[in-house]
Amino acid sequence: MIWVGGKIITTLIFWLVIGIGVSEGAPDVNQEDYDSLHAEVIELRKIKEIHHREHRQGEKYYEMGEEYFPTYGSTLERVKKRGYIICGTYPEFPGFSEEKEFETTLPERQSKIWVGFDVDICRAVASAVFGNLQRIEFIGINGRTRFERLMDGSIDVLSAATTWTFSRDVEKKLEYVATTYYDGQGFMVRKNLGVSSAKQLVGASVCFSEASTAAQNIRDFFEYHEIRYVPISVAPHQNVKELYAAGECDMYGTDRSGLASNRLSFDDPERHMILPEVISKEPLGPVVKYGDQQWADIVRWSIFVLFIGEEMGITQGNIDRLKNHKNPSIQRFMGERNGEDYPNLGIKLGLDKLWSYFIIKQLGNYGEIYERNVGVNTPIGLNRGLNKLYKHGGLIYAPPLR
Repeated sequence: MIWVGGKIITTLIFWLVIGIGVSEGAPDVNQEDYDSLHAEVIELRKIKEIHHREHRQGEKYYEMGEEYFPTYGSTLERVKKRGYIICGTYPEFPGFSEEKEFETTLPERQSKIWVGFDVDICRAVASAVFGNLQRIEFIGINGRTRFERLMDGSIDVLSAATTWTFSRDVEKKLEYVATTYYDGQGFMVRKNLGVSSAKQLVGASVCFSEASTAAQNIRDFFEYHEIRYVPISVAPHQNVKELYAAGECDMYGTDRSGLASNRLSFDDPERHMILPEVISKEPLGPVVKYGDQQWADIVRWSIFVLFIGEEMGITQGNIDRLKNHKNPSIQRFMGERNGEDYPNLGIKLGLDKLWSYFIIKQLGNYGEIYERNVGVNTPIGLNRGLNKLYKHGGLIYAPPLR
């Protein structure tokens, strides 16, 4: 087996990749099989070229190598030596992650800034590690490259609306640290179709990305309801919403948060609607490379601090007034105590005693981040729903900070 373009391929395909034909020493194969393999190789070459072009460090660092097999403490050491965290996220996902241009004070100068819910989740880790949310670099990823970036070590954490599943957790050896957004898959259609349910779209064409959890969810839904449909599988490097917008399919499926975000980018958003069916569970959250438990704990507890901050009523605006509070739980949160063995919790993670203070002071708690980026008063307008605190009927819950 040989690694090419992000895929493990057979020796026979390798002969074709390097340009050797059937008559030039490759194993014996009939013409039909050869033509099929040749077509696959052409597609592999295209994907490989795209990946190399998008990769910030160039082809030299494309393949996963010995430079990134993390062990306990190695990631934090590497990040501190570098001086910043590298986060992988989507560049065009309004509300959740977006690279936006803004005017600077200098004449005829523009710059870019990353904004969004998933972006702020990553910034919380930078605040915890460095006490400064600006000590971070973002790399744009897509449905295919998001896992490869973790594998080859070009990002330290992936925060890109990624669903936690058995296969990804077990087979890919990736660690999902926490669920930051509870979602479910749905469908988008044009209103002029005159339907109110996905079950009415018999014979409809449905676009979905083969690299996402949407593929199996859609197959299961239509099989279970015995509905005939035309599946249009989209390659990982292609944009599903663009094919739908261009009229290549009647509807498309992805996470409902993604549908709400994508709808904003259409020329006439009011012509499109999200159908009521929720056909799956989609727990979304950051992912790190398996192997470094310290780094996983740092990312995980940076997120839990956001949850606990909201639960305890600690906000960006009031946190400075909570110093030397009489509540022992708040004292631990503020880095002022932690039992007998350690003076504070941050030491246990290899961080500053004020790590959790820095997170809330610079970003706010989970509720503040949610409402600022995707809440009801934003263009995307998402109700909290399952993403409310547990004590308000939602699923947002963190273990005790003690």
